[in-house]
Amino acid sequence: MNELRPKQLLKDISRKWPNVWEQFKIFRKDKGKSLPDWPDWCYVPIAAGYAIYTQGVDTSAPILDFKHGPAVITAAAAWRVTQGVYRFDEDLYNALISQPMIDNLPCEALKRLPEWCVYIETYNSTFDGKPFSGFMAHLEKDANDGTEELRLVLMMDDGDNFPMPLHIGDWTLDEGLRRMQAVSDKNAKQHYPGFKFQTIDYQEDVEPLLQLVLYLCAENIDIPMLPAHPRTRVRMSGQVDIAREPHTWTVGMRIGTSIRKYRKEVEMNTHDDSLQGNHASPRPHVRRAHWHHFWKGPRDGNRTLILRWLPPIPVGVDDESQLPAVIHKVERE
Repeated sequence: MNELRPKQLLKDISRKWPNVWEQFKIFRKDKGKSLPDWPDWCYVPIAAGYAIYTQGVDTSAPILDFKHGPAVITAAAAWRVTQGVYRFDEDLYNALISQPMIDNLPCEALKRLPEWCVYIETYNSTFDGKPFSGFMAHLEKDANDGTEELRLVLMMDDGDNFPMPLHIGDWTLDEGLRRMQAVSDKNAKQHYPGFKFQTIDYQEDVEPLLQLVLYLCAENIDIPMLPAHPRTRVRMSGQVDIAREPHTWTVGMRIGTSIRKYRKEVEMNTHDDSLQGNHASPRPHVRRAHWHHFWKGPRDGNRTLILRWLPPIPVGVDDESQLPAVIHKVERE
């Protein structure tokens, strides 16, 4: 049986840099002391990964290492703390990745990720036409300009680990990708003058992955027991205990069962309606899933963005009251 990709990545990085995890611990220890401070929702800025990758050699040129580059080892360091693997029910997974992202990004909700870095398994997914089996997701606070980013690291089937950053703010997914592309183009042209770079539109590939990440941040996430975020267990030294082995979290078992039951009810009602020739009532169907978010707290004080996912809703289905309840509230600080 093949070893879990992120676990194998940890071993590969350890072999290449034997003291790599101790070096990341030093960055954590110096957070807000000899180093600038950064938000608790970020394990370490990618600047730490650059320093470790280059072993202190000053370089501002882009590093094109799609196996163990700075973005990859920073994500691995954050994932190593808890080693959470998130496995979605397939019907919930398909409902999430098929819904559109039409509003501005609920970026504050992303700061409710259950761990510093999560690993999400995917089903038959491709990115830029290439297959991959899962991806890491974590948050970044740029040490130079303060830019906040959602960072994805896709684990491609060909062995590469492809980093995909997204600038997050009060704008759409398309705008976040454009801002990321503008920074990448500026850096690349500065160090490789005269070279013609191709602009690639990643929105179609990124959007379904973002839907999965957002679901892990939703207040009504369907998961048997939500993990305690490691930032709640940080010691005075800035360190936290490291997980020995990966832990798999099953996501959406109850709601996936409900989606399947909804679908069956719709099919049965549609069939009965066609036999009876009765078209007076609305045709049974399932309303597409979508996001709902709102601010909680006093207008003149600290406010929290609450994100909720509204699952596929049956419309025109007989005896809807008998369908199972699938949303449960999870209180988190």
